[in-house]
Amino acid sequence: MSTKNLRPTYARIDLDRFASNINAVREQSNADIIAVVKADAYGHGMVRLAKHAYDTCNVKSFAVATIAEAMALREVLPSVRIIILGYVDRDFYQYVTDLNLHISIFDDEIARSYHEYLANKDLHAPIVLKIDTGMGRLGFPPNIDLIKRYPRFKIDHVMSHLATVDPEYTEFQESLFNFKGFETSLYASAGILMRNNTHPFVRPGIILYSSVMSIYSKIVHVQRLSKGQSVSYGRLFQADKECIVGVVPIGYADGYDRRLTNNGRMYVNGEYCPVIGTVCMDMTMIDLSAIGEGAYGMEVEIMGEHVTTAELAERCGTIDYEILCGISGRIPRVYE
Repeated sequence: MSTKNLRPTYARIDLDRFASNINAVREQSNADIIAVVKADAYGHGMVRLAKHAYDTCNVKSFAVATIAEAMALREVLPSVRIIILGYVDRDFYQYVTDLNLHISIFDDEIARSYHEYLANKDLHAPIVLKIDTGMGRLGFPPNIDLIKRYPRFKIDHVMSHLATVDPEYTEFQESLFNFKGFETSLYASAGILMRNNTHPFVRPGIILYSSVMSIYSKIVHVQRLSKGQSVSYGRLFQADKECIVGVVPIGYADGYDRRLTNNGRMYVNGEYCPVIGTVCMDMTMIDLSAIGEGAYGMEVEIMGEHVTTAELAERCGTIDYEILCGISGRIPRVYE
């Protein structure tokens, strides 16, 4: 039994496109990459995509958000550099050192805590130094001298993060990020596209996953609706004329947003079919009037070439990051 047959709805992950995106980022930035694979590689499958990046594109540095993600990645990639971007509780410091993970040091609280652990174990360890140049989130001020204060740290990498696409503010942040003699990275996806990179590394996230995931399903039920009849919870759609309704087995439990109620559309047999009625937990209804009752069993593009992630994000009033990260594990990933 193939993964695609587990249920009518599945996500196709285009591994060739993923590899092409990696190579394009390297060429664009003239730098090596720290591939950001947090949040299950933005919903695409962290372990599978990270291994493909390593095997196919020789990517040797990865960034995750949590210690759990780092531990899972280390199981399949024993020799790569794994950077944990977020907070790590002191209860997990032994895993950090045992698995040779690179913890981010972004304030004196975590610096003191981790340094104390290293001193008690008589260890030195590589760390990533985070600098706040204007994001106002995590990081030391740019004038920090960490080595003098915490001699057991080996600064492996120094990073900061842009707050906006505004050129003037970006230039201000760039002016504060001056760490000659260290391996550095400043630009994530937006910066890679907009700025002339001068650092040895960049940290691409969403840009690596452009057009990599497509979601398909099929029509599992068709019925004719008379004028005045309604569809789904709350009767938010009432037919103003006779129409044909198709049921697609995807819902908000799969990450298909309820904000697409009477607002989204799917692509079936060359036609755009509007979402009608409330998006349910497991099912969504679409208007098949342009196709007819013979639509039963037809393939449905939910997200892909014709209904892009950007379109879904715009219709939901959000960003494409949220759309991708929200695709739940109930939808099987098919890697091709």
